[in-house]
Amino acid sequence: MASLEKKQYFLVGIGGAGMSAIALVLKGMGFNVAGSDIKESRYTKILRSEGIDISIGHKKENIKNFDSIVYSAAIPKRNIELTEANKKGLDIFSRSDILAEILNSKKGIAISGTHGKTTTTSMVSLLLRGLNMDPTIIIGGELNELGSNARYGEGQYVVAEACESDGSFLKYNPFISVVTNIENDHMNYYKSFENLKNSFIKFINNTKKDGYCIINGDEVKIERKELKPRIVTYGINKSNDIYARNIKFKNFGSTFELIINKESEQISINTRLNIPGMHNVENSLAALSVCYCLGLDLIKASEILNFFTGVKRRFEKRGERKGALIFDDYAHHPSEIKATLGAAKKEKNRRIISVFQPHRYSRLSNLLGDFKDCFDKSDILIITDVYGAGEQPLPGINGKALVDDLIENDFAKKLIYIPKLDDISLYLDKNLTEKDIVLLMGAGDITRVTDDILKIKNGKS
Repeated sequence: MASLEKKQYFLVGIGGAGMSAIALVLKGMGFNVAGSDIKESRYTKILRSEGIDISIGHKKENIKNFDSIVYSAAIPKRNIELTEANKKGLDIFSRSDILAEILNSKKGIAISGTHGKTTTTSMVSLLLRGLNMDPTIIIGGELNELGSNARYGEGQYVVAEACESDGSFLKYNPFISVVTNIENDHMNYYKSFENLKNSFIKFINNTKKDGYCIINGDEVKIERKELKPRIVTYGINKSNDIYARNIKFKNFGSTFELIINKESEQISINTRLNIPGMHNVENSLAALSVCYCLGLDLIKASEILNFFTGVKRRFEKRGERKGALIFDDYAHHPSEIKATLGAAKKEKNRRIISVFQPHRYSRLSNLLGDFKDCFDKSDILIITDVYGAGEQPLPGINGKALVDDLIENDFAKKLIYIPKLDDISLYLDKNLTEKDIVLLMGAGDITRVTDDILKIKNGKS
């Protein structure tokens, strides 16, 4: 396990969302922090503004005057900087090692689950800041109200995402653990759903003895006898300890009654969200459940949630073109896509144009049959080729394979295969109307189509 006693940290791959968050927190803790990445990004700009020295390009000369090297999961073991660090006998840690040390050193609040981690972590962060808890925050996406993905706080709580993708979340010993859902994903690592589920059980049971585990009672199917910590359930179903009642959707937002079932009484608090979708109602219930377990003012917390405007690339409205509303969303798993489209469909009398970029050949191969129902609320669906995220292509696994599978499963709406992103903005520009909602979805570089269509609007191309 990493030790935070040493003072000089060099982060390899510092420009990624997760690594930049670690860099900001280490800097806030008073350590000397520098790093490298292969290219500039909005995160490198944020880090530079905080006085963190960044080298573009990996080279062995970067590894000097540092005690410890921290590397991103995206960095190959043969990286020249890691090789040099090994030659010098420096301490080398993964990002998850450092995050575990930070989280475990205080009262950690770790948010896990297949979907909803970033938004729920962001909501909890906003609530604790608004309630003057001064938390340390480490998020996988950029919180609009924070203008960043991390901050160092002097308070006793650390709020962080706990990603299950490679099992590294088992290094954490949080005071509060949250599980939003458990679905088939990351099968290259887990091999089976049973292994994935067992990993979540271990994560929950790593919760500190005096802490809590907060579980989506509607979706997480784990027997309580398998779990050690105190359990609080949330969801839409009234059998949960905390649930939402009288849910109403309007103008890309929602209102509901927050209901808390206590032994002696039932508490009801009117709540409003300014972000869309049932999935965000559930995310807000998880965040409010954290406040409940910490004994914080739930009425005040509910009022603060009204100011939550979301996270970048989570149903993010980027602009308009010909009166059409252009949204950018990170959704890349079938359940996430279904939730995003369900949120869009709440707005009546609008045509929904979905553009989906499959993410990773392995994920598309493992989940190919699961996409057949998730696009039903699209009126027009455009499929691009796969964003490989560093993976080698698999035979027969590409965007066309997804199109063919949807056709075989009788997809009833207009379906178009446009492999190259450069061609999509031109198609959209010719076919948009003022009654359209355009959703660009995927975890790859699909977001640049959003930039392209808005540049056309501004006469820049």
